[in-house]
Amino acid sequence: MHDAAFRLPAALTIYTVGETQHALTAWLSTLPPEATLWRIDAAGIEEADAAGVELLLSISRSASLAGARLRLEAPSPALRRASEQLGSAPIVLGTLAPEGIA
Repeated sequence: MHDAAFRLPAALTIYTVGETQHALTAWLSTLPPEATLWRIDAAGIEEADAAGVELLLSISRSASLAGARLRLEAPSPALRRASEQLGSAPIVLGTLAPEGIA
C-alpha cells in the first residue's frame, strides 16, 4: 500500500511549475498501477498563480484518465485565492479531502 501524499512546494508559480511537474511525475511513477487515489498535500503553498493552478487541473485530468481520483489535502489560503480568482475553484477545490482526513 502506498499511502504517502505528494507535498507541493511553497511556490506553485510559472517559475516553479516545471520542476514541480517533474517531481510529481516521478512521484506518480512510484504509485502502484492499481492506485485509485492520488493524494496531494497543498498546505504549504504560500504563492500560487495561473500556471500552478493549471498544473493541478492537469494532474486532476491525468488521474481521471488513469481511473484514479485526485485528493487535494489542506489547500492553503494562497491556493484557494488563486483558484477562486481564476474561476477554477469548483474544479481544483472540488478535489478536497473530506473534513478531518487531511
